[in-house]
Amino acid sequence: MPVALHIPAQPEQALRPSRVIARGLLNPRGVCRQNDGSLLLVEAGSGLPDQPLSGRLSRLRPDPQNPGDYLPPEVLAQGFRSMNMQSRMLRDEIMGLSDIACGGGRCLASQTDYVAGSKLLDLQYSPPEPVFHSRGNLNSLCYHPGRRSWLAVKPDTNQLVEFAEDGEQVLAQLPDLDQGQEAVPVTLVYEARTDAVLISLFSGELRRDPALQGIEFAERAGQVIRVWPANGRVEVLIRGLQLPTGLALDPQGRILVLELCDRLLQPLLPEWSGEPLHGGFARFSGRLLRCDLQQRSVQVLAADLDTPSNLCCVEDGVLVSEGMGLSGRAIPTADHQVVALSGCLRRVQL
Repeated sequence: MPVALHIPAQPEQALRPSRVIARGLLNPRGVCRQNDGSLLLVEAGSGLPDQPLSGRLSRLRPDPQNPGDYLPPEVLAQGFRSMNMQSRMLRDEIMGLSDIACGGGRCLASQTDYVAGSKLLDLQYSPPEPVFHSRGNLNSLCYHPGRRSWLAVKPDTNQLVEFAEDGEQVLAQLPDLDQGQEAVPVTLVYEARTDAVLISLFSGELRRDPALQGIEFAERAGQVIRVWPANGRVEVLIRGLQLPTGLALDPQGRILVLELCDRLLQPLLPEWSGEPLHGGFARFSGRLLRCDLQQRSVQVLAADLDTPSNLCCVEDGVLVSEGMGLSGRAIPTADHQVVALSGCLRRVQL
């Protein structure tokens, strides 16, 4: 087994130009590029108690007057359950629609819903109809062309699962990490070169000190692993990540990975009454890394991102979903200002 690439304490800074292409989003998550250049976007919803069904699916069409920009989102479907997990997790966690992917002539979206049950939704129907049901938390998904099936990760059970005509099956049970914390898989992408999938492991809470509930994570314990669906074999590719979320492969096969933040701060305790707090994840401290396994190099392509969660490759760049948490609540910035929490899509030029 090859030696995993370890993220250095101070990776090379290779910051690329970036700009926000969509604002005012409600916990944007997965983005999928269509053949015509348009984008399909899922938003988990606001998390606000008076907006329990604020999750939505939208299309962003290219702006014909401004190459690289997009027209305002057009809502294709809405009314999906949005669940604020703050009381349970003591930090900014909004669950609902989580990802969208296309393959095999279909586009599916994943949805976590602890009330009606999690599901994969087929977008060929209007409104989208569930084609697979599952218990627990469904996160990222992708289509595996070799198996002609849909794969997803389940962070609450630490599993790689497959959905095919005969239903759901577990392909791999991911082991605990080095300090006994759960793996917590977040994102997976298909790797054509190996016919395997790459999965980011967020790393679960240590749960040793009740006073640190919500923010007790091991420092830089996250990983990127490769898993072969045929036999469940696991290979660690990257170590030393700080709460990794989104994954993508660039045209050269290098791994793009998001880190949610650089540290944990200020949990949202039950008595929290709306004052500006980070809410567990240090706001505006996330970054986008490019990891070259062949050259054994790591570059920082974007920094100061606000809780980035998902990646989508587009022509000459990559899109980053930012802004996780209760929409509109006051959050601190890196320069000690206060702004309203709002989701956005950022294009980073590669």
